[in-house]
Amino acid sequence: MVRRAPKVLIRSKDRTAGKDYIKTVERLITILSRLDKGGSLSTAELAEKLGVTQRTIQRDLDLLCRSGYPITEHERGRYAFMEGFSLKKIELSEEQASLLSFMFDISHSLGAKFEDSFRGLFKRVMARQMDTPFYAKLPAGVKLPCDTRIVKDLEDAIYDCERVRMRYQPEGKEAKDYLLEPFKIAFYDGFWYLIANDVVRKKLLKLRLERIQKIDHTSESFVPPANLMTLLDQSVNVWFEEKRGGRVLIKVDAVAAKYFRQKVYFPLQKIVKEEKDGSLLLETFPGHPDEISHIIMNWIPCLKVMEPADFKVDIRTMVEKYLKVC
Repeated sequence: MVRRAPKVLIRSKDRTAGKDYIKTVERLITILSRLDKGGSLSTAELAEKLGVTQRTIQRDLDLLCRSGYPITEHERGRYAFMEGFSLKKIELSEEQASLLSFMFDISHSLGAKFEDSFRGLFKRVMARQMDTPFYAKLPAGVKLPCDTRIVKDLEDAIYDCERVRMRYQPEGKEAKDYLLEPFKIAFYDGFWYLIANDVVRKKLLKLRLERIQKIDHTSESFVPPANLMTLLDQSVNVWFEEKRGGRVLIKVDAVAAKYFRQKVYFPLQKIVKEEKDGSLLLETFPGHPDEISHIIMNWIPCLKVMEPADFKVDIRTMVEKYLKVC
């Protein structure tokens, strides 16, 4: 006798939860976004804005707290993130976020074990800046060196794709005013930079964050370049440019070869030949000479520029100049 699989009964309560889960996730994301802007939020104000009761908002806050977000009650009815905590932009599609909310709704009926498991999942996928099992030792320059208000203004402008007017103080020069399209805040070799397009000069700039004096929003929007992430992914330091230059051929001796097999030191680095003595011949396509010259100098005498001839002369000149001052 073949037994039929039992029918799954869906209670009316579960159907109601299924209909409301999108609204729940919209509220959670709205609350997180508003908390991340700084200051404190009132449950009464949130309830009025979102069209729900204060009790509903309180339940949402309780869920976020149980999921790992450090939300504290500064005064009765007003909540804020713990000082020093900040979110990155939540990278969930509406479908993914809705599924998580639905899972939370039904987890109550499955027991405490399932509910606890869901909270851990919710924390991992939505709180990207929480604890991680990895640790990387970074130089002291990793700390953002400029006013936090400036950094916040830049973040908002980058998220909103909004042009800004900026007062910038180049090293050893007078301050300049720029109209910029800010793309990314990037960290290279111990320093923070703003990667942006100079609207007037039509040029890609890399500006040190600590030299930014003032930012004004313009409400003018822009469209980021389609190749921006490719440009950044190909970069190895801040000397990259929008266009790649000609081919440079470099010989790596056997002592250093193992490192260049394991790590990309040069932009678009590719091994074109492996010699019998263990040395390598590799190619790279720098956008600016300084993008690779500093790396070559750091590895001398293990690296030797083979071509082009003019760049080979430039490296030799740099070495001779160094030897004169030693």
